[in-house]
Order: sequence, then C-alpha cells, then structure tokens
Amino acid sequence: MQLASQPPQFRGARGARSSRSIAPPRACCSTSGRDSFAAAASGGRRGDTRVRATNGEDSDFDISVFQFTLGIPGIPDEQVPRILGLVTGSLLLLNHILSDTVEAAQSRSEAIGLVLAGTCIALPALNERINFSNSSILSQSQRTVPDTKEVFYLEEDGEESALKELAWNSFALLKNTNSSFTLFAKGGTLMLARGSFKIPGLPAGIPVTDNYPISKVLSKSFENTGSFDALQNVLAERGESSVYLESQSMIERLRLYEDLCFLAKGIQSVVIAKSGDDGVVIVGANTPRAFSSVQQKWIANIGKKLAAS
Repeated sequence: MQLASQPPQFRGARGARSSRSIAPPRACCSTSGRDSFAAAASGGRRGDTRVRATNGEDSDFDISVFQFTLGIPGIPDEQVPRILGLVTGSLLLLNHILSDTVEAAQSRSEAIGLVLAGTCIALPALNERINFSNSSILSQSQRTVPDTKEVFYLEEDGEESALKELAWNSFALLKNTNSSFTLFAKGGTLMLARGSFKIPGLPAGIPVTDNYPISKVLSKSFENTGSFDALQNVLAERGESSVYLESQSMIERLRLYEDLCFLAKGIQSVVIAKSGDDGVVIVGANTPRAFSSVQQKWIANIGKKLAAS
C-alpha cells in the first residue's frame, strides 16, 4: 500500500505537480507523453486517490477512490484505540486517587471504564491477529519499504483505454494484496510501475532532474539493465505461469536483487506472473510469506487480464 509528515511532491509528464501521503501500499510520480496522469491521496480527514487523463481535444476521464482517515501526523489510525484506552485508563486511575471518598456507584463506573479502556488497548493486537489468521490485507504502515521512492509510472504512448485499465488494475493489486509495489512490462517495455521502488541503485549516467523525473529514470533503467529478460528467465526456468518466492533467501538464490534494478533489499517476497506471450507482472512485499494462495491467484488473474487488454 501508508509515511512522512510532509507528503512527497510528484511531477507529471508536463510538469504538473501533485502530492500524496500514503496511508498500504500502495501513489506516486506519474508520467505520460500525450496524456497527463496524476495519482494522489492526502493524509487529512479524507484521502483522495485520483487518476486523470486529458487528450488534445479536452475530453477526459477521472477516477477517484476516497479513503477516510483521521490524518493525525505520526499516529497510524489503527493505534488510535490503544492511545485512547491508555489516556482514559490513566484519567480513571487519577480520578480514583484524588477522590476523598469512593462510593459504590463510582467504583462500579470506574470498573466498567477500566474494562473498556483495556479493550481499547488490546484492539490493535486483536485486529492484527485476526487479520493474520484470515490472510487479510496489511495496513499501509506495515508495508513501508526503507530506502525506496514512491512512483506511479504509466507508459507514455498508450491508448487512454489501456492506461485507464492499467491504473485501475494497479490500484486493485495494491488494495487487495499485501504488495508494496506492482510492475507490468510487455515486450521489454515498462508499461506500469506503482509503489515503492529502489532508486539510489539505478545506473550512473541517468540522473534524476526536474526534466528527467524519477519515473522516467526507472523506465529507462528497466529497459537498459535487462530486467525484463531476468523476469522472463525465472518463469521459463520454473516452467510455470506464476512463480512465488516467499523469502529473501529464495530471491537471493535467483540473484534478483542484482538483476532487477528496481528491487529493494527490503522486499522479502515476490510473485512473478506471466501476462500473455510477451508480458510479465511482478508484485513485491516487505515481509516474508506475504501473499496467501488467494492473493497469488488474484495476481495471476490480473496478469491474464492485462494480456487481454
């Protein structure tokens, strides 16, 4: 999917700026040649994820997904019940200590208040345990990958319908799996990149500047470093349409940290899925064994859908 007190600034293909503060995985930088795409989500009381395209005739389509959040800086929403429980419990104890006489009614009220406060304190832990047992989706704060940049890239020369399909499917992957990033390439060309990617390790000679943004650096590096061939080789060697590498040791065994210019060391599990004859989808997460069997099927089906689009 969530990450800084000041939301990062993102630049579109024509220099337009947007901002997003990620609350799981998964927004970003956006580039397109003819069209201008921007994805953004603010960390205030209401988050807005928006993908917009305009063509030369001023027709457009607009995709908005609203996410409601408290937006308290430095405090993940899932920790709010615990904080409220601690504050309430502390106030109840202070009130009990400062009371000259404690009547039976007050004791009963305080007991009920302490039970409720304890429940609030335990809620985040209970929620995490339930989510784990049900293979549910991790929160954005649990998907943070250190030493990465948030990127949203769409191939410049795609048709509007294809770009819209890519934008929606990438959002679906980040929303319905534990992924920290998703990437789709076809015929050796990077078509989509969304989420957390390693940028400092990109080849020398491709600097990040205002006229050459991070998203373009990522796309050119992907094409120049043989990343597409490395992904295709993994699928060919396994002889499967989808490969799940559930730990860092499995990723290291295939030398993917070295062969994939965009793959950060903080990514500890990946799913690589075939997309038609010349396409591939890769999704990564910052925890080992992050993808349940249901999520793996979801990723494989997205790969098939992108091949048909």
